[in-house]
Amino acid sequence: MDPPPTTVPVPLAPARSPLWFVGVVWLAPLLLIAAPWLPDPDSPALPLAGQVLLSLLGLGLLLGFVLVPRRLSYTLTRTGLRVGRASGTFEWPYRDLRAQATGGALGLRVGGVGLPGYHSGNYAWKGDGPRQVQALSSGIHQHALVEVRGVPHFLTPADPEGFLRALVERGVPVSGSARGWQGGVKRPSSAREKALDPTQRRA
Repeated sequence: MDPPPTTVPVPLAPARSPLWFVGVVWLAPLLLIAAPWLPDPDSPALPLAGQVLLSLLGLGLLLGFVLVPRRLSYTLTRTGLRVGRASGTFEWPYRDLRAQATGGALGLRVGGVGLPGYHSGNYAWKGDGPRQVQALSSGIHQHALVEVRGVPHFLTPADPEGFLRALVERGVPVSGSARGWQGGVKRPSSAREKALDPTQRRA
């Protein structure tokens, strides 16, 4: 039998943003690129250096909007859940995690970054449970809530139920309502899951 893989990449849910939001986000850099070169008879033209600077600024924003969502990733390792974001990569040890399957969605952004395909920072929570969550997600729906030392984080794996099941297999306590789950808490069925389930271990 082949040994289990050291790391297991978790596919992200596809980005789905309202068209108006996508339009507003993309309009800003396009205006910065084009506006300095548009003639305006009522005001003097910018110096060439200023025109180039504004266009380069718009181009930088445009590239950032394209590249930043690609930095988001989730990976299950032997020791924890590794998360990649725009500012870098970090890993949460499984022993520090709790997770749940729950309804709800991201609300208004309190602080952080909100782009089509990339949400990071503090967001209001529209649903039962916490009032605010920390988002590291590709969208505002199709999610799992993962608590890290008591702080709820909003993640968007492509298959939330499968993602939560994989966390259970790695010893993470998971609650919620999903198919095959009894009493709101996933009950370990195999010997491996029972061995990993903290509720089954003796002190």
